[in-house]
Amino acid sequence: MKIHVLTYSSPTNLSPVTKMDLELLDKAAREQGHVLEIIYAKDCQLKFTTRRPEILIKNQKPEDMEVLLVRANFLHYNLESYSAIIKQFQMAGIPVINNHLAVVRAKNKLRTMQALSKLKIPVPKTYVIVSSEYMDDVIKGIGTFPVILKTISGSHGSGVSIIESKRGLRSVVEMMISASGPTPFIIQEYVKEAKGKDIRVFIVGKRIIAAMERIATKRGEFRSNFHLGGRVRVASMSRKEKDVAFAAIKAVGLDIAGVDILRTKTGPKVLEVNANPGLEGITQATGRDIAGEIIKYAVKKARRSKVPVEDKEVKRD
Repeated sequence: MKIHVLTYSSPTNLSPVTKMDLELLDKAAREQGHVLEIIYAKDCQLKFTTRRPEILIKNQKPEDMEVLLVRANFLHYNLESYSAIIKQFQMAGIPVINNHLAVVRAKNKLRTMQALSKLKIPVPKTYVIVSSEYMDDVIKGIGTFPVILKTISGSHGSGVSIIESKRGLRSVVEMMISASGPTPFIIQEYVKEAKGKDIRVFIVGKRIIAAMERIATKRGEFRSNFHLGGRVRVASMSRKEKDVAFAAIKAVGLDIAGVDILRTKTGPKVLEVNANPGLEGITQATGRDIAGEIIKYAVKKARRSKVPVEDKEVKRD
């Protein structure tokens, strides 16, 4: 089977993270007897006529495309136009992993928080602001310093800062608003008992494939991301932590996701739901063939999409 992967990178300017992820997926596909073909978003054209919407790649209609893996490696400011490409593949009748709506929810931290909150999934105490006018009330609501300041987009730890004081928080927020206008910012409690650690849970379909503990190791660094030098190791999970991870991906709607969980005094809390989780760190930490599991899931989804509706109904009986 030919498995297509959509990436938003340029073929001449792949980041080390994207390059490694694509290499792992390609290796896994070949080992399972399949072929991986990369589609670059810059080569896609969206075609609209009085007939069914079409997607063109290098001005050609793709043939025999059975499934598309989406590596949503773009930031929020590209969200509307870039996610439209995913939607176009779906409208053209191609099975997509992850789908448009789920990616839109996951790539915007504000929308992620809304989706989690709607289902009462525990998260750290969080405020979203567009000005510094009510900063004193926000600080009172958070309760103590330090606090975490985030932009509504960003990945691999980018767009995240720790602020140690009220004066520092106000000055940073005012500077950011002055630079970018009334853009929402996230202020979140810093969970001290986590001690710079979190759990990355990797879910494919409805299965937890692997879980690793990420530990911030650099002096003065609070972020535990693998590509920022964080140490990783296999994590065992409680039933409650597993339930929270599954609830999080259900809320956002992802097929493949990395769910980041903090262990707190009051139980597990979801820090983030990632639609484009990196493969290298968790593969290294757990020894599991994460890319291989993704390929298996893609093949299964492609084959299921070919089964007529009436046959699917018979199988459920």
